[in-house]
Amino acid sequence: MSSVNVDSKSVTSTSAARAPVDPHVTSRTDDIVIGLGVRTSGKFQTAGSIFVDGALGEADVECSSLSISRGGEFHGVAKAARVEISGMLSGEAIATEEIVLRASAVVSGRISAPYIVVHRGACVTGEVNSMERRAEPNKVPATLPAFSKYRPKRGLHLFMFSVAIGLALSGGAAFAWWSGDRNVEKTNTIADRN
Repeated sequence: MSSVNVDSKSVTSTSAARAPVDPHVTSRTDDIVIGLGVRTSGKFQTAGSIFVDGALGEADVECSSLSISRGGEFHGVAKAARVEISGMLSGEAIATEEIVLRASAVVSGRISAPYIVVHRGACVTGEVNSMERRAEPNKVPATLPAFSKYRPKRGLHLFMFSVAIGLALSGGAAFAWWSGDRNVEKTNTIADRN
């Protein structure tokens, strides 16, 4: 494995080298990929996503989304809108939207987000904080009406109709049974006479 130290001034995207990124300009949405087998460290800042398939150590990361794949390692501090971990995170992850820990995730340190999803099998050692959720401006809080108003009223006629159907069905069955027995008795009486 190779080891490369990179800072935010020299990393712009996953493709070939481009012009240096001004750390004060956050309008760039370049994605950064730490490839399989690559070990690196440093400060990364992008309005795009960061994908860690290799190892990122002594990291200070700010991005829109951070994804640590199975087999990927992250050591350091990450601030993102969304964080998804399938590999290993050692340090701190702060998300403004959500953190998803997949079944293969191994986390040691501190994670904080309004929504934290933990799949069965994920291993967490450290501190988990569920931050306060912001109210969404387009959504009005849903309030349920009082139970008596919410529950639909059913009239007595529905109950009586159900009882009448039940009686008709059971009465018909009883009549068929009684008629069947009387026919058997008549048959036996006629057979006895002969």
